[in-house]
Amino acid sequence: MKKEYTIKDLLVLLLGKVWYIIGASLICAFLALFVSKFVMSEKYESHISMYVKSADAQPSGQDKTNVDLQDINASKSLVQTYIVILTDDPVMNEVSDKLLEMYSPEELSKYFTVTSGRVSKSGLRNAYNMTAVNQTEVLQITATTTNAKLSADLCNIMAEVAPSFLIRVVGAGSVEKIGDAEVYNTPVSPNVTKNTALGFISGLMLSALVILVIDFFDNTVKDSDDLGETYQKPIVGEIMNIGGKLSKKDNGSSADRKKKLLLNNKEIPFNVVENYKTMRTNLMFTLSTTRNKIVVVSSPNPSDGKSVTAANLAVSMAETENRVLLIDADMRKPVQHRNFRLKNNVGLSTILSGESTFEKCVHENKNGNFALLTSGVIPPNPSELLASEKMRELLELVQQKYDYVIIDGTPLLPVTDVMGLADEVAGVLLVARYGKTTFSEIEESMKKLEIANCNLLGFVLNDISAKKGSHYGYKYNYKYKYDYGYRYGGKETKDTSAEN
Repeated sequence: MKKEYTIKDLLVLLLGKVWYIIGASLICAFLALFVSKFVMSEKYESHISMYVKSADAQPSGQDKTNVDLQDINASKSLVQTYIVILTDDPVMNEVSDKLLEMYSPEELSKYFTVTSGRVSKSGLRNAYNMTAVNQTEVLQITATTTNAKLSADLCNIMAEVAPSFLIRVVGAGSVEKIGDAEVYNTPVSPNVTKNTALGFISGLMLSALVILVIDFFDNTVKDSDDLGETYQKPIVGEIMNIGGKLSKKDNGSSADRKKKLLLNNKEIPFNVVENYKTMRTNLMFTLSTTRNKIVVVSSPNPSDGKSVTAANLAVSMAETENRVLLIDADMRKPVQHRNFRLKNNVGLSTILSGESTFEKCVHENKNGNFALLTSGVIPPNPSELLASEKMRELLELVQQKYDYVIIDGTPLLPVTDVMGLADEVAGVLLVARYGKTTFSEIEESMKKLEIANCNLLGFVLNDISAKKGSHYGYKYNYKYKYDYGYRYGGKETKDTSAEN
């Protein structure tokens, strides 16, 4: 899916990750600080200046006003020539010899490579930096090493050997040093403050870039408007995340699971209750033109939130004084009996196998407006049972008893059980999980429904995160996170995160 960004979109995206950006920036700043203080070696710098005179320049004792412009330009030209000569190998060898008169090879080996009784020419060249000061006839020689005295000695040695080389090679002009190089015990690098600031800025830019790249290649559903416009199907519901996690010891069988249900639960956030009421109204309008009022709630993958969504939708519809039946048709990994804390020894599977009747298996509340048919014992052939004649007879029966029938189906991508109900239901309500379900998974699920000639009533975007800066942060003023799901066909997880 092609993404288009506006300046506002980029700002909203970055604001939504502002704490990650700040955290990454601080980490990079700390690393830069650590490296600067404890890893990088301190370097010391010293310098010496030399005045370059052309051959035709006036004597040094004569009035400077008599020095014409031509002499100055000639001296500037000589400066560049002198720089080339002073960095050549013979000069470096001479510097090496002078240096070895002042230091032992062992001492110099701490700062340069010393082989065959001579200091490495490349190492010496790297220690020197020669420039013309502001394009003038003044040549400045700078030496930088990890020893303050050594840096000053390098400058003084170069000032000593330079004149003889320059006069001999060039044969024109002369140089005079302006004082001697001094020892500066204040290190010139690393600049801890500067490096820390650069680390912070680098972390800021890098983290922002990573967020933008990840979002660009993120193919998950994060906007109901995009979902509806892409597939030209209505958005029946947008459900915020509820909150809460299952404890490790109950393995999903305690009252913690019931905290996700609207039924007799005063702790469900108000905005989530309103989300379901809105979805209920939208679904009732959608079903007003269908041949029956039987709806399958499914999703592309397990843990997208279909089961709790189906349960809460059924409970919400029952609050309008309609008679509503919830059927757990996921006979591979059933959860509705745990949602409502009921036994599952009889249910849909025992009815379809002829071992029991609907009246003996259904569970109704006191008011009679809400009923639940659990899955029953897990059968070896769930797909065949759902596509059987007995299933069609059961659906005809419940249509006469209830105003609406909500079926909690299996996920579409792992198995094909839902396809067997295509001819008997008004359609499928497809639940997508915010930030988890991808557009490609939606497309594959729709292809399966199309092949089975099963009507897609619309989408429900579930587990919407309302973090600051999120697209939905402007719609809702709440922040929750829930964990309620299961791994299909495997062990139930202790932190089941989206069965909402």
